[in-house]
Amino acid sequence: MKRILLSFVVLGTIGSNVAQQQFENPGFENWESTSGPYIEPTDWSSIKTSDASSLNASAPQVVDRSTDAHSGTYSLYLENKSVFGIVANGIVSNGRIHADINPDNGYVFTNSADGQWNTAFTSRPDSLVGWYKYTPSGADKGKVDVILHTTTGFDFPGDENGAKHVGRARFDLPNSTISTWKRFSVPFHYNSSDAPEYILAVLTSGDSTSAVNGSKAWFDDLELIYNVAGVEDITTEEMRVSNGNNSLKLWALNGWSQDVRVELFDLQGREVGNTIWNAGVDLVWDLNGLNGIYLVKYYVEDRVLTKKVYIN
Repeated sequence: MKRILLSFVVLGTIGSNVAQQQFENPGFENWESTSGPYIEPTDWSSIKTSDASSLNASAPQVVDRSTDAHSGTYSLYLENKSVFGIVANGIVSNGRIHADINPDNGYVFTNSADGQWNTAFTSRPDSLVGWYKYTPSGADKGKVDVILHTTTGFDFPGDENGAKHVGRARFDLPNSTISTWKRFSVPFHYNSSDAPEYILAVLTSGDSTSAVNGSKAWFDDLELIYNVAGVEDITTEEMRVSNGNNSLKLWALNGWSQDVRVELFDLQGREVGNTIWNAGVDLVWDLNGLNGIYLVKYYVEDRVLTKKVYIN
């Protein structure tokens, strides 16, 4: 259950310090309860604390605290469960969940009138990263979906394509077993230049209303990544990239003292490759089979540096 508003943290930057907004309890280390009547991480809510109070007692416990953590002591565990022939999706949100006997009528929402069920947020992050493990049933696939929005009241999916929607980052878990912790990274896509007022996040172990009984997901260490300045200013001064023969050559203008994670995205925001650029060594990255315009993203000290490249 969400109890307090978002806090601000100061993170290391390249050349400056900037206040950056992050999720509350993004590593799921803090829990309100580890037994009945509900188990929920602090600042997150489930179907056990939905706005349909008559259903909460009979709703299955689809959320639990796991000691299988990527870092720290705990992670978030979600599991789809069947009750009376209805599959309840394993789900948490930093907003509130509207539950219904008919899954098609369920949704999550920001209640701007009650700080217990909203998260104020005014920044425009560049991307969302985190860690997960997954054991799907059938053709199921879970997701991490984060929407930045304006104005009072917002429900998902009802308002996802409306005027209140400012930006969104979504990661769909693959329909395959991921038995060791795996990192995901997805960019935010912005629909307008408006500053958001709230952030609404949804994490699931199943595919919305078609969730399959028994799918299991673990999540840990969610983080919002920010650019520190204009994209071209940073990449021109700090990083260089050239292309040729289905490969990219990466080098730093004045050298670089640490390993850098590099990811490649197409213009639809899908990751098509990643690698580690070792410190002090020029990298030639073979990308055979790719051609067209892509985004190269360098992750350095909790920062992301982005540049468009043409691969042929």
